[in-house]
Amino acid sequence: MDNIFKTSGSLDRNLPSYRYRESQLRMAQFILDRLESSENGIVEAGTGTGKSMAYLFPAILYSLSKGKRVAISTETKALQKQLLDKDLPIVQKICQEELGLDFKYSLCLGSSNYPCRRRFEKAVKKGQFSQGNMIFVKKISRLFTEMRIFTFFDTGCPGEFWEEINRDPDACSHQKCPYSRQCPFQAAKREWSQSDILVMNHYLFFSNVASGKAYLPVTEAVLFDEAHSVETIASGQLGFSIDHKLLANIMSRFHVKGKFGLVYSFKDTITQQEAINFIDKILKEGQKFFEQLRDLFPEKNNVLRITHKVNMGQKFLSLLSQFLELIVRAENDFDEEDTVLEFEPAKNKITAYTEALKFFLDLNRDSFVYWIERSSDELLGNVRAIARPVNINEIMQSEVYSFYESSVFISATLSVKNDFSYFSGRVGFSRGKAIMLKSPFDYKKQMLLYTDRELPEPNSLSFPEKISSVIAEIIRIVDGNCLVLFTSYSLLRTVKHLLQRNIENRIFSQDELSASGAISAYIANRGSVLMGTHSFWQGIDLPGDLLKGVIITRLPFSVPDTPIMKARIEKVEQQGKNSFFDLQIPEAVIKMKQGAGRLIRNETDKGIVAVLDPRILSKGYGSSFLESLPDGVRVRDLPSLSRSYRELMGIFEN
Repeated sequence: MDNIFKTSGSLDRNLPSYRYRESQLRMAQFILDRLESSENGIVEAGTGTGKSMAYLFPAILYSLSKGKRVAISTETKALQKQLLDKDLPIVQKICQEELGLDFKYSLCLGSSNYPCRRRFEKAVKKGQFSQGNMIFVKKISRLFTEMRIFTFFDTGCPGEFWEEINRDPDACSHQKCPYSRQCPFQAAKREWSQSDILVMNHYLFFSNVASGKAYLPVTEAVLFDEAHSVETIASGQLGFSIDHKLLANIMSRFHVKGKFGLVYSFKDTITQQEAINFIDKILKEGQKFFEQLRDLFPEKNNVLRITHKVNMGQKFLSLLSQFLELIVRAENDFDEEDTVLEFEPAKNKITAYTEALKFFLDLNRDSFVYWIERSSDELLGNVRAIARPVNINEIMQSEVYSFYESSVFISATLSVKNDFSYFSGRVGFSRGKAIMLKSPFDYKKQMLLYTDRELPEPNSLSFPEKISSVIAEIIRIVDGNCLVLFTSYSLLRTVKHLLQRNIENRIFSQDELSASGAISAYIANRGSVLMGTHSFWQGIDLPGDLLKGVIITRLPFSVPDTPIMKARIEKVEQQGKNSFFDLQIPEAVIKMKQGAGRLIRNETDKGIVAVLDPRILSKGYGSSFLESLPDGVRVRDLPSLSRSYRELMGIFEN
């Protein structure tokens, strides 16, 4: 590690912009020790540490020396792409030229991201594509001809187009397919099995866990980058959601009016008619079931936790079970191989739906929370039945810590007041060590932290108007390029309306644009303002002059009455703990750290982080937030903020 990271080392010789950071070297040494010792680890490394290099080199050297494959799981596909396109090629070059070592790495994506040659050729033959999509047909034909691995991201085609040709995992005939030798997915699978490093995201990692680890090759160790999001993503991937729209979509594979669907491939016309009758009854009974669920909602409430068995749905479940028995009997009643390939995934989907419905109706898993939810953007609102694990610690213990020789969690935001207890408890961490590494940035010279005890509390009627005037002043001080973070769309809309009357800067907001659309418009319009809610608190990288102010409107406590949060509060209190101090505050602190961390992304960035919720100063728990934020210069009033900002930026009046 010394030879790689220290001054005049391998990285210094190969990267003109490289600068030695002690924290980066310590992180690399710590991770290599955990891997070599078959231990687990937690690493909090502040922004600017150079985390990617600090875990890639140990992972690769361990893999090559021990002959063991390592999984690297990060939060998003964008971060996967960064590792593949930017970081790993540099590491590979250094390993080959400086260390005399070679390794293989692969990008792992869910199977729907890969094309199916059979489906593509079938769609082309049937003339399914419009004239406007012929440019994508030609591009994909060329990519198939080149006989290389490609995915949705290499094609640039619309999502609707891709759904016509992507791989259906249950419909794949594997080696029996006439295109198996030219299949990008099968080629990717072969590449994965021959690679030392597999790069995936948390969604795929936990989807693989849910499938019994059948999708990905076995790895001996896993490194979780952006590990602060592991709990949320794992909970979603290990639960389920069913609704009537999903039911109708599955049933349309079997029968659509006009004599289309799999049932017309049954040789026996009596079985055909029996199946059609079942489908009609299932759709009607399913609609009745979800309408009965809708009747359970209190007025103006779109979410309802289910804690007792609902006295409904048994006939719906019985019809689904009988239909499954019928189609299993007819399973061998096909002549065409293509029909067999379409039948298997359709059967699997209705089986999974039936099992999920039974799981929901039985309500017998204490480790899960159950609820119903309806969308508010429709006349009646589509109703979904949902189940999620309350905590993932038991699942992590059985499926991760006991399976992998080493598991390491890495992020800039895992501690609360320099303590890892909260994160460790949420992921059931055991058999390992933790390390905390400070950012190499000089926050005293790069960041101002503005707070104001005199502002009204968030539940005050005057709060939106007061903070709007403060936000307007901060925008004027830094001349735009501000990110304003909210915890609700309601407050965002109110503040935006008030702000538009007080500033000339353009506002791009998540309530009107998609997240990516708002960010793109913001970047294209210098001096503008970006406003967003939950997804904007993390993962946004706007270095340099793109961002000069981050304004946090209120402390990011989760809504306490959501089903999942209620269930977690109950679990914590059953353990004799205080749910506010042991759950809600730590969760909010980590989210606050993520939000504040959007500002300083490199050693030349400068600007203001403003927290407009006075509870950070007036409440005893406020110290948990303050002590977890970067140690910038603290400012308590707007005139001082204006002067301090000018000094920070080296702006002096004549």
